[in-house]
Amino acid sequence: MTPKRVLRGPTIARLVFLASITFVPVAWAGAYDIPHDASVHGHMIDSIFRYITVATTICFVVMAAILIWSSLFHRQGKAKALYTHGDRKNNYLVTALVGGAVFFGIDMVVLVRSASELNQYFWKYPTAMAPDVVRVEVTAQQWAWNFRYPGADGKFNTPDDIVTLNDLRVPVDKPVHLKIRSKDVIHSFYLPNFRNKIDAIPGNITQLWFQGKEAGKYEIGCAQHCGVSHYKMRGELMVVTPDEFARWSKMAAADSARRYDAADIEAHDGWDWEKENG
Repeated sequence: MTPKRVLRGPTIARLVFLASITFVPVAWAGAYDIPHDASVHGHMIDSIFRYITVATTICFVVMAAILIWSSLFHRQGKAKALYTHGDRKNNYLVTALVGGAVFFGIDMVVLVRSASELNQYFWKYPTAMAPDVVRVEVTAQQWAWNFRYPGADGKFNTPDDIVTLNDLRVPVDKPVHLKIRSKDVIHSFYLPNFRNKIDAIPGNITQLWFQGKEAGKYEIGCAQHCGVSHYKMRGELMVVTPDEFARWSKMAAADSARRYDAADIEAHDGWDWEKENG
């Protein structure tokens, strides 16, 4: 019978070292290889991710150093190993201290920061009727995003609405308030460059808001598998200057007016913004 191979201290140390030099670059690459932040508040999300990456990297490096030290030096030259069930008081104390340090130093810090920033910014929706707020109703369906802007009358689901398909345009430095629903299955409205995402749910209306800080073309994705053509459900978000937005709105209103058909009931999918609580 071939004897089982026993991992010696130096071998364990080498394995831990290889894991360390693999984990750290991968973790840091993942933390920084993210879509460009084009929003006013996106840096808050990125800051939390960076904190988690730094904190967990420090914990990993410390643990790896302890394992390497114990494998190479701690019992060097001592043949007899010390076995323990880990049920001594000092074992419980060390476990409690390490667990508490990780829980309060990482988990609780992230929880408190997240809750504070959600309440102060991400869930603090702009006043609906404020003059500088762009209001848009979003209707998701397999496999497209329908966008509806109020026309000159300021009301939704009227003949002067601006209606587009997979094309959302907003002015830079203006708050954009979206209310979202789905015609069929659950979708997820995702703006990776604005660090914002929320589900579109049949029979319910959800909402989010964002504010672009620089002009550009950005992707709108669906982050919820919604059927065989889920991969096709992409839209385009254009953040433009206020003058460009005004020119586009005028042309889009004319296009929508030409397409308007009073008899096409299915196309009139807007709803009264003020009467909805979602």
